[in-house]
Amino acid sequence: MAQAPKKKTGAAPAKKKERLSQAEATVRMLTAASELLLQYAPGDVTVMRICQKAGVHTDYVVRYFGSREELLSQAVEAAFLGVFLSTNNPDVPRLTIVLEGNVDVMELAKARVRTIAYLLGCGVSPERFQSSQKMLLESVLSQSNNPKVSDRAKMNLILIGTLVVQSMNAFGEMNDLSDQQKNDMLQYLGYLSQSGEQIQEVLGWNKPVAKPRAKKTK
Repeated sequence: MAQAPKKKTGAAPAKKKERLSQAEATVRMLTAASELLLQYAPGDVTVMRICQKAGVHTDYVVRYFGSREELLSQAVEAAFLGVFLSTNNPDVPRLTIVLEGNVDVMELAKARVRTIAYLLGCGVSPERFQSSQKMLLESVLSQSNNPKVSDRAKMNLILIGTLVVQSMNAFGEMNDLSDQQKNDMLQYLGYLSQSGEQIQEVLGWNKPVAKPRAKKTK
């Protein structure tokens, strides 16, 4: 006797994504975006990639952040704050931590600068990143303890050093900088604080800023 044909079973239903609280979904997306920004150019860190890595629905981006650009802004700032706090040792300058390779600060700094430049091009206001930049500059200033260098000279040297680091991050690959060259430039930045006395004397950074004369009224 012929066996009755087996009934065809339907395809297994797709596994539903787990329901997450807003706080957990937000943390997952921020973490995923931060990790992806270390791997890809900011323009390639898409909503789909972020949500696949975070394991959340794509509509969560708009729901919890308003836009992809705001998510990237918060991700890069959260990553910066995490590294900032983890290297906040008053006894060890951050430049020393970078040179010793204890934390891959340069890769994180590269991702931060690259992402901020991209977001500024997308129309995000520069004011969005001023608070973290101020925190960074004030931290470096607090470690500049040469009493023979004026505060004005210290801040100018810090700004120059910041520009050098940002240029290294933005154009390092374009100029094919070797690891040794990058390390040499970082050591040079450490030398700036020692050579600041001569620089400020030549450039007049140790002199009081002349106040503009009031215009005489007729």
